Amino acid sequence: MPVVRLLREQTLGETRWVALDARARPAALYLDRPHDAARRAIVGERLNARIRRLDSGLGGAFADLGAKGEAFLRIKPGETLTEGAAVSVSVVTEARRNKLPRVRLASDTPDTNSGAALWRASLNGGAAAEIEERPAGDAGIRSAFEDALAPALTLAGGGRLQVERTEALVAADIDTAGRISRGTRAAGALAINAEAAEALARQMLLRGWGGLAVLDCVAPLDKAAGNRIRTAFLEAFRDLSARQVKALAPSAFGLMEISADWQLTPLSERLQDGAGRPTAETLALEGLRQLEAAARENRMGRLMLSLPPDSFAWLQSAGLNAEPHLAQTYGARLMIQPGQTLEPEVKPAA
Repeated sequence: MPVVRLLREQTLGETRWVALDARARPAALYLDRPHDAARRAIVGERLNARIRRLDSGLGGAFADLGAKGEAFLRIKPGETLTEGAAVSVSVVTEARRNKLPRVRLASDTPDTNSGAALWRASLNGGAAAEIEERPAGDAGIRSAFEDALAPALTLAGGGRLQVERTEALVAADIDTAGRISRGTRAAGALAINAEAAEALARQMLLRGWGGLAVLDCVAPLDKAAGNRIRTAFLEAFRDLSARQVKALAPSAFGLMEISADWQLTPLSERLQDGAGRPTAETLALEGLRQLEAAARENRMGRLMLSLPPDSFAWLQSAGLNAEPHLAQTYGARLMIQPGQTLEPEVKPAA
């Protein structure tokens, strides 16, 4: 089902988007942090670059993007570049774990979409979908983002899909525990495999994943069932997104291989550190979100946000000028201080 609605939660330092299908299910997520635009190459944006080093073995060049770091530029047949040359490029793929952003030579026609606009345009129905503004701390948006970081999800018909992104690929495994199947074993296997394939397609879009993915299907499988599972995945993915994707029918070992274009930095890399914990930036922005939500609920009281020390330090160095900006909307009654807690905490101010 194509995207029909877009939820947008705008808070100080961060805007979160949730795309919903016709059944009000989250279909894709986008995270916009304007303060880091100066240091991140954002998909779709046009940048001035300089060719730092040509690499014929890789078929491209490494380009210096200034404050945004380095990117890899694929050189197409007929394109001639020299080291040190100044070029204009467009960002095709954002950076991800151990991978540079990828850029292409910009055309003479300026790009019109970048960031959230390009993300919307890449979703079927996204450009025309109605935008619904949601208040800080909206439960639906919070739930969608939390679910997209979870290692497993419950399938509607019972059972669970375990998903994990490794260095090489996305691995997905089906757990049938708790699922009640009717009919033959083959019919039950087909039902849960097809449901899991559809769920994996959605999870790849929600989490910002691309590259190689493998779904370990439940036996028994025959050729016809394998083709139906492949079709279930491709239809679910292509119904929502215009990104390029391919899939093979499950192998003799029950493994369905998938390849999808990368576009965004995976959501987990934006929100978590290498150990899977929220970064200092994430906790600081979560605290600001909680503070705004509390200020809306308590329209007169003075409120204090306590942040973990490293999150408070990040906020001080980020240049958001949080208290003055918040005062413009809620009055000079919101304060922020370092605390001893591991999580943000909002309380009435003394």
